[in-house]
Amino acid sequence: MHRRGGRKLKIWYQSLFDAGRVPAYFDGVRKRVGTIARPGTEVHLHSMPEGVYGGHTPAEVVIYPYIASLHAQFILDSALRAQAEGYDVFALSSVQDPAIEEARSLVDIPVVGYGEAAMHFSCLLGSRFVIIAFGERFDQMLDLRIKRLGLAERALPTMLMDRTTFADVGKGLDDAGALLESFSATARKAIALGAEAIIPGQLYLSEAIVRAGVTRIDEVPIVDGLAAVVKMAEVMADFKRLGSTVTRRGYTHARAPKDVLDHARKFYGRT
Repeated sequence: MHRRGGRKLKIWYQSLFDAGRVPAYFDGVRKRVGTIARPGTEVHLHSMPEGVYGGHTPAEVVIYPYIASLHAQFILDSALRAQAEGYDVFALSSVQDPAIEEARSLVDIPVVGYGEAAMHFSCLLGSRFVIIAFGERFDQMLDLRIKRLGLAERALPTMLMDRTTFADVGKGLDDAGALLESFSATARKAIALGAEAIIPGQLYLSEAIVRAGVTRIDEVPIVDGLAAVVKMAEVMADFKRLGSTVTRRGYTHARAPKDVLDHARKFYGRT
């Protein structure tokens, strides 16, 4: 069993879903975590505040930069809380990895993201990967993320599924027939262009595909999003135990002095 100092490894799993939305999704994630995480690992699911998206779905809201920046502050508060409560890793379950660099500059525990983890695992499975997502603007958002990670040469441009909505993916959690048809059609277009690994964009979509039992299309592997983020979290916890932690040089992961951090958070009412 994997234990640190006789205790279990604890992962704070931060979802962009708000509390109470699609219970079947969270129930399924809890069940699957038990088959993915190794013995001694606990994965605790946390959501955004109930009602944070008003009458809209998360996919309709997170595509706007200013709105995303507001949500990022809750995510960063959660990262600080995770560290204070003794969690070993803070894991983001969204493919766009919201506020991941800021979180790494803020806390000393490892911070991992679904998108980054899935992309790096994809590079071990094939020479070029593609992200297949649903919802307008996600293609540009994810292409920018790929470029920021320096993986543009390993990736095809992100592809969007035709006429697929948040509600369609929700239905796919129980009956994936129509969703799989649309996903497979998009995947085969990507494969024809050279994709050798496929990432189902949003974790919501990934869960629907995985629960349907589909792991490959025409001999091209599909990355299990939940497995990617949980396994990367376990690996980074191991790295920290062995003495390898995030850099504090340069700009991206620079840690603010405590007095600067405390003043800024107090000034903006984050304490």
